[in-house]
Amino acid sequence: EATWCLIQEALNKHGTLLQLNLFIAGYTDTVGDKASNRALSNSRAASIAAWFRKRGLRIPIYYAGYGEEGLSVKTPDETEEQQNRRAKYVLSSHTPSGPELPTNEWRPL
Repeated sequence: EATWCLIQEALNKHGTLLQLNLFIAGYTDTVGDKASNRALSNSRAASIAAWFRKRGLRIPIYYAGYGEEGLSVKTPDETEEQQNRRAKYVLSSHTPSGPELPTNEWRPL
């Protein structure tokens, strides 16, 4: 709910000046194999994207799952870490990239 309010506030402030898009990146911890974690994080990001659309967000929404890539807290393999099970939201007029967004595999909702 807090994220929804922040996005709406940013759209109200900048949405008339720029064509903004919402990018949602999902992540996991290192428990499990990399392929399963990538699928889980992708499902997490897609679910969040669908939630925003259902709430009425009408700007373009993209999502991607990065699994174990871009850990918030560096851990060895097979380590539970709550802080790594997360989603990142980027509101931008350009496709984001960086260390926590290691690939450009954004899927449109």
